[in-house]
Amino acid sequence: MDSSTATTVLLVEDNEDIREGLSTLLEAENYEVTPVGTAEDGMERLRVRSFHIIVTDYMLPGESGRWMVEQARREACIGKTPVLMITAHPRVEPPAGVHILHKPLDINEFLRAVEKVLTSASQRTARTG
Repeated sequence: MDSSTATTVLLVEDNEDIREGLSTLLEAENYEVTPVGTAEDGMERLRVRSFHIIVTDYMLPGESGRWMVEQARREACIGKTPVLMITAHPRVEPPAGVHILHKPLDINEFLRAVEKVLTSASQRTARTG
């Protein structure tokens, strides 16, 4: 797929093995992935470019995935960019509009969730566009 038309993903995951595994999985599905390990690094990326979707872990070293999403919204870095938050915690209150996926991750369920979140965001944009 031409990189100029690739769907871009900001992947924020502190566990290096999971980050590498999810990056490889998404790249195999023709997504262009920018992997980072902290919410702070995620914010740095969001301040300089936009993404089609953000996939973030909830619990991260330093600030949380929730903090990153809320901070990015305060700074107007993400607009209507859809967010998929991954967590092992049973009771997480995500920021408004954020989709939650619980660990352990099933690879097929994860890919379906990414596609569903992207499709849903695309349909909302088409209706309001």
